[in-house]
Amino acid sequence: MAEILGFLSGTGILALVGALIVAFLGQMGWVRRDTARLWGRSAVMVCGAGALYFGCALVFGLSVYGKIEGALTLDAVFRGPYLRSMLAALESPQGVGPVSTVFAWLGFALGKVLFGQFVFCGIALAWLMTVTGLFLLQLRLRTIADGSTARDAAFLLLCLPGSVFFLLPGAAPLCLLICAVVFYLFGNRIKSWKIRLSPSAYGGALALCAVLSAAVVIGLAEGKLG
Repeated sequence: MAEILGFLSGTGILALVGALIVAFLGQMGWVRRDTARLWGRSAVMVCGAGALYFGCALVFGLSVYGKIEGALTLDAVFRGPYLRSMLAALESPQGVGPVSTVFAWLGFALGKVLFGQFVFCGIALAWLMTVTGLFLLQLRLRTIADGSTARDAAFLLLCLPGSVFFLLPGAAPLCLLICAVVFYLFGNRIKSWKIRLSPSAYGGALALCAVLSAAVVIGLAEGKLG
C-alpha cells in the first residue's frame, strides 16, 4: 500500500506543479486559456482512466483471490509477463523489444535523476506521454472537425480495448505519443469535416468498449495478457 500511496502522492505533486506552470504561463500570456484548459482536460481524462483501470483490477483481484499477496505494488495487481519484464527493464534496461527498450532507457534515466524511483518514473512517464498524446490529438482534431468531436474522440481512445496499456510502462504510450506527433504535424492536410456519430451510436460504442476493456483488465489481473 505504501508504494501505491507514494505513487499517488507523487503524481499529485507533479500534477499540481504542472497545473501551476500552465497557470503561470497563461497569466503571462504565453499560453492561451483554451490551450491550458485542453491540457487540463487531457490530464483529467488520463488520471480518471488510470484510477478506473487500476481500481477495476484491484477489485477483481480482491474478489477472486481474497487478498493481494505481499506488498500492493503494480505487478501484484497487473500480473502480465510483459509488464513484469518492463518493470525490471526500468531498473536495468535490456532487450524487451526496440520500442520498449527506448521507453525503458527513458524511464531509467529519469529514475536516476529522481534518486532511484524507477517504477514511479516509468508510470509517470507513461501518463505524461499519454496526456501529451491526447493533447496533440485534440489540438489537431479541433482544426479538422470541432471541439466536441475532439473531446469525444480522445475519451473514446482511452476506453478502447487495450487502452490500459497507454497508462502502463512500455511501448504503448511511446507509440501513442509518436502517432499523435505525426498526426499533429501532418493532419493539417486533412480536409475538415462535420460528420459526427449520433449520441446513441457514440453511447453504444462506449458501452461496447467498456465491456471489452474490462475483459482486458481482468486478463491483465490474471496474468493471461500483457
